[in-house]
Amino acid sequence: MLRFWISKKPIFRPSYYLYRNIVKNYCCKPITKMTETTTKETSTVQQSADNKRLSSAVADPAKQMKTKKPKLRKYKAKKVDPTSPMGVLEFEIDHLLKSQNLSRDQVLNDVNAILNDTSKVDGPITVQYHREVKNVKVLDITSNGNGLALIANPVKTEKKQVVVIPFGLPDDLVNIKVFKTHPFYVESDLLDVVEKSPMRRDDLIKDKYFGKSSGSQLEFLTYDDQLKLKRNTIVNAYKFFAPKLTSEKLLPHFGTTIASPLQFGYRTKITPHFDMPRRKAKELTERPPLGFGQKGRPQWRKDTLDVGGHASILDIDECVLATEVLNKGLTNERRKFEKEFKCYKKGATILLRENTTILDPTKPTLEQLTEEGSRDENGDISYVEVEDKEHNVKLAKTCVTNSRQIVTEYVDGYTFNFSAGEFFQNNNAILPVVTKYVRDNLQIPNKDGENEPRFLVDAYCGSGLFSICSSKGVDKVIGVEISADSVSFAEKNAKANDVENCRFIVGKAEKLFESIDTPNDRTSVILDPPRKGCDELFMKQLAAYNPAKIVYISCNVHSQARDVEYFLKETENGSSYKIESIRGFDFFPQTHHVESVCVMTRV
Repeated sequence: MLRFWISKKPIFRPSYYLYRNIVKNYCCKPITKMTETTTKETSTVQQSADNKRLSSAVADPAKQMKTKKPKLRKYKAKKVDPTSPMGVLEFEIDHLLKSQNLSRDQVLNDVNAILNDTSKVDGPITVQYHREVKNVKVLDITSNGNGLALIANPVKTEKKQVVVIPFGLPDDLVNIKVFKTHPFYVESDLLDVVEKSPMRRDDLIKDKYFGKSSGSQLEFLTYDDQLKLKRNTIVNAYKFFAPKLTSEKLLPHFGTTIASPLQFGYRTKITPHFDMPRRKAKELTERPPLGFGQKGRPQWRKDTLDVGGHASILDIDECVLATEVLNKGLTNERRKFEKEFKCYKKGATILLRENTTILDPTKPTLEQLTEEGSRDENGDISYVEVEDKEHNVKLAKTCVTNSRQIVTEYVDGYTFNFSAGEFFQNNNAILPVVTKYVRDNLQIPNKDGENEPRFLVDAYCGSGLFSICSSKGVDKVIGVEISADSVSFAEKNAKANDVENCRFIVGKAEKLFESIDTPNDRTSVILDPPRKGCDELFMKQLAAYNPAKIVYISCNVHSQARDVEYFLKETENGSSYKIESIRGFDFFPQTHHVESVCVMTRV
């Protein structure tokens, strides 16, 4: 009987002594009775043990269960590329602090206190920091077109705060609303302009969305002041990122920024976008805003306060920076979106890219237009006719929305084909000016009057813009690109333009100059890298190749300044070069953007 009971594996595990008592007292009793009795005894033992532990805990308070403290949040600084807008802002803040005899410690904000406040919106600490401040004097302007000022720290009276004020100009007296805090600065919205800076010309504003849209920043400046500001951006870029060249006075005089022939209506590509509501209803009844991002929540332009709405994306029906045909395309796509927005499950970006057709004057225009193009309410392709008087050519401009479609750009008599979604310069009007400047500055003088051959290497050649436009001034051009698709387009573009002295190759980043067979002392090199600039590996290869001349074109003057100093100071042959010129080009009027061309010659 006992053996059978043990094999049943009871649901409890009695201690040795309890088990012995069970065997002694109940081994001859029925199993049901025994189980009932042992359960009672086990319960008694368990209760006794629990009482013992409880009394022990009461006797020793240290063993009582402690209440967990909430884990405090700690600010974690993100790694930022020094040549990015956020990285450059740090240099500009340091520059401001130096001019005001302040240190970083004197403007340091207690970000951790805000992170651990009871509420991110109306917590007691947050409310102290995020407040309205009146009569703030703007002291400087950043390369991003934002004003910089100093205000009192609301918590620690012995400290100050650096405040970034979009649409603020030096010598403006303004009212602001602080809405976000960083360790060394705070962000704000411009509420009112109490006293205007002498630079401020609100009568020049053409864009009804200006002051709210993030698309432009400088429309209230004269164009001459815009060009001066952009030259100053280049000067500061070399001051911040090429300090050795600055201190050793190895930099030339910075030339005046070259103006764009068009200050409005120049952009050949725009990308309006929209977001869908986070908590989407079963069926949307109202179209989401379609346009561009809003820059904070400014209130300084009272007459256009409600234009475009108040969402994070403004509802924009025209873009004064875009070409005429792109604005027609925007109208068409907005009409189309009005009918189809319910079909979208998430937000999207709409591509509007200008396409050019060289017209045959003997044929009707509509018959010559590609079938792909934005169409009006009647189903006809929208287009605009223009004339290139210098080359006696009539052109038709259409708007393309398919990123995979092959489009054509017309530059100074040359045509360039590429995918609509791929990169190509967005200001067609200034391209002939830039390509001529590059072509003139890459020329290598002859020795002793001899007519020696000249060669050109175009690194980052893309679809062949600078290679083809500079081909007439040299005997041979070699375009190098890591993208096989870009090389394919470049080859086709050279053939379409009857350019026979260009050769394009796909080169690996780590061995970009491996296939270059031209004599270096008769070769110029064009660099036109992306915004991040060139890496050290490429600069070392360039120095090892040791060309006679280098023309560095950059859409980010800060990474250009960094690269130029590294090339001259850190590479094996860099010390044998001198900088001939540094010049800005205004590819994007009314905005803070500026491109720079640096010419270096081996001496």
